[in-house]
Amino acid sequence: MLLLGKIGIGAVGTLLIGAAIVSSDGFIHIKVNEKRTNGTHLSLIVPAMIAPVAVRFVPDKDLAQASARVRQYLPVIDAAISGLRDCPDVTLVDVTDGESHVTVVKAGDSIVVDANDPQETVHVAVPLGAAQSTIDEIAAANGPI
Repeated sequence: MLLLGKIGIGAVGTLLIGAAIVSSDGFIHIKVNEKRTNGTHLSLIVPAMIAPVAVRFVPDKDLAQASARVRQYLPVIDAAISGLRDCPDVTLVDVTDGESHVTVVKAGDSIVVDANDPQETVHVAVPLGAAQSTIDEIAAANGPI
């Protein structure tokens, strides 16, 4: 019985450590609401760690063009993300055009995009660390940077 208890504690501990590692980068939240009858209502919350890991599974030949394009902007991207991490929460973009409204906000350690128009409402929140890691993975697709 004592052995079974130790195995149980080991399994629970392993699960907790795994959950902590997976959620360490935060979460990506995507929410889409179509405003029509029987429209799509989608809400996804996934560990942010999934984005850079997913890029590793894309064949390098399929990322070649994106990799070449993003490499030239890496210093600017790195400076922008670093600056965003250090700045207080702020609205970066706020655009209203007729019945459509879009905002891009730095909130905590994430960039949040909200779009609202007569057809749908979209919300996307991405942690800055996950964005940085994903961009670095894309840039590294064709060899060392």
